[in-house]
Amino acid sequence: MMNSTMRKHLFTWGACFLLLSVLAACSRSESAFSDEPVKPSEQTTKSYTTQTNEVIEIPTHPQRVIYLGSALGDLLAMDIPVVGANLIHASESYIEDRLESMEDVGNPGDLETITALQPDLILNGYTQDADRNAAFSKIAPTIPFNSALPFTERVHELGNIFGKQNEAEQWISRFDTKAEAMWDKLNVAEGETATIFLQLGKQLYVMGNRSLGVVLYQEHGFAIPPAIQHNIIDKNLTFVELSEELLPKYAGDHLFVLTLDNDESRAESDRLLQSTLWKTLPAVQQGRVYTASADWNTDSLLALEQLLDELPKWMNR
Repeated sequence: MMNSTMRKHLFTWGACFLLLSVLAACSRSESAFSDEPVKPSEQTTKSYTTQTNEVIEIPTHPQRVIYLGSALGDLLAMDIPVVGANLIHASESYIEDRLESMEDVGNPGDLETITALQPDLILNGYTQDADRNAAFSKIAPTIPFNSALPFTERVHELGNIFGKQNEAEQWISRFDTKAEAMWDKLNVAEGETATIFLQLGKQLYVMGNRSLGVVLYQEHGFAIPPAIQHNIIDKNLTFVELSEELLPKYAGDHLFVLTLDNDESRAESDRLLQSTLWKTLPAVQQGRVYTASADWNTDSLLALEQLLDELPKWMNR
């Protein structure tokens, strides 16, 4: 039989084991049901030089990104984990099915909403607003992001920020290959020109070589009408407002008419397409007019990917 001292030691060890088991169970229970948000684990960082030549520390692999600006499609095309954005710029058909898990943070960005999302990186497309940029920087590292850059430069910028340099090169390579195949299918004759007209309300614009022009005026695509080259591109403009009497001056061999999706814009576009002057244009008489939503007047990466499929459909080829 055990002596009394041994029995006391066994009893003490058993009680301690039971107490530790209970405490461990309680700890697991509290962790499972706690209302406190789980904080992201510590990340490694890297130095990054912004487009305004400021050197800042950013996460090496950001996981909770806030984007503010008009180029959300760029980030989605690059599979960047965006948890919040100002969705006022995200109503286009090519993007709307990608927004289910994304929070609308308002325009140009509500500080309280952004803070609650616990971002580890903010991309601020409103680079001219220094005060706003400083306020965002108190929440998370903030990078000014110029959405007006040519799309190839934006791809490389995103690759550098998110450590996706290889993916950026692969995206451009895929786009170029697919674009060349599209132009082979469309079989545009050398020197054949095209013009993009944009109807926004009562205002009519003619576009240069940005937005949809990025696709139309590629190496194997349409040539640029002289008036567009001289009055828009050579002057480093994106577009010019146009009075209807100048239509013949800017009209190419093919006409792309993009209309904003509202009643006023559609009514003005319909009136233009029925006007006497419009019907005198050679492209109209030859049935080379293609109409589409103004949503496609963009060089967002996500849109560019889809435009290579859409353009042949517009032209029935």
